[in-house]
Formats: sequence, C-alpha cells, structure tokens
Amino acid sequence: MKGQMSEDITYIDRFLEGDEKGFEMLVMKYHNRALNIVYSLIGRDSESEDIVQEAFCRVYNGLKSFKRSASFATWFYRIVVNMTYDFLRKRRRSVVNDNVIENAVSDTPGPDDLLIIKERERIINKALAAVPLRFRTALVLKDVEGLSYRKIAEVLKCRIGTVESKIYRARQFLRKEVGNVRGFIHE
Repeated sequence: MKGQMSEDITYIDRFLEGDEKGFEMLVMKYHNRALNIVYSLIGRDSESEDIVQEAFCRVYNGLKSFKRSASFATWFYRIVVNMTYDFLRKRRRSVVNDNVIENAVSDTPGPDDLLIIKERERIINKALAAVPLRFRTALVLKDVEGLSYRKIAEVLKCRIGTVESKIYRARQFLRKEVGNVRGFIHE
C-alpha cells in the first residue's frame, strides 16, 4: 500500500510542478476503477463516464489542496462516491440499464458461454441495482474495487463496524434479489 501511495504522490508532485503527464498517469491508474464504482452504483454507461470525468475535473482543480497525510485513492474514491450520490439525488431515481458490463476473459468463450455470462451479469446487475444505495456503495467498494474495510470506512466516513454491517446487509439484499430475479425469469 505504501508503494501505491508513494507512486500517487510522485504523480501529484509531477503535476503540481507543471508536468501534465503526472495527472495523466493518475487518470490512467484510476479511471477504470472509478468507472466500475459509478457503473455499479447507477448502472448507466454514459452518465457513469460523465460522473468520472467530472470527478477528475474536481481532482485536477483540487490537487493543490490535497493533504499528503491522506491516501490519494481514499480521497479520490470519496469524491467519486459523493458525486455519484449527488447525481442520484438530482435524478431522484435509479434506472437499471440492461447493457451488460463487458467481461474481459482470457479464453474466447463460445456463443453458448457468452449467453450464460451475459445472463448472469444481467441477473447480478439487476439484483445489485435493487440493493439500497447506502448498502450497495460499501459492497461495490469491497467486492468490485477490493478495498479494505478500513479504506471503505475512510471513504464513507463511518466506523469499520458500520462498513461490515452495510456489506452484510447488502449481501443479504443481493441474495434475496438474485433469487427474485431468477424466479421471475423461470416463471
């Protein structure tokens, strides 16, 4: 983790010294991670990309005020999550997009395999969209982004026990919703 933090600080320093390549390196490193978080929370391709771009604009304008005692990743994820929440508050609804997240698979699957993969992803995305946002965010940060409970607590500004509880509740909702979606499909 220290190596990641020092790498981020190196990029930040380069940018603050006038080298735009430093910021480009941060974008390259965190773009897909941020997009995964936003997409998992709102399920919309074009809006997800817009939110991520806006988050990077905020970072670009706010890097001078970044406190080096904090983790850049935590600071950045907090910006992404807050901007996603703002988007959802403005829209006051969460719409499930039936588009499937493209899955990078090393072996080229056959047509039957692709159908199974797409169906599973559709079921999971639909079920995930039904999980209340306050629980879904913690689950996405843990299971999609692989953040530790401590980092999630920092991003969400809550206690580790609260994070554990949110993830547990999200998984309960998800299990129930996957069952509902699968049951609906087979009827």
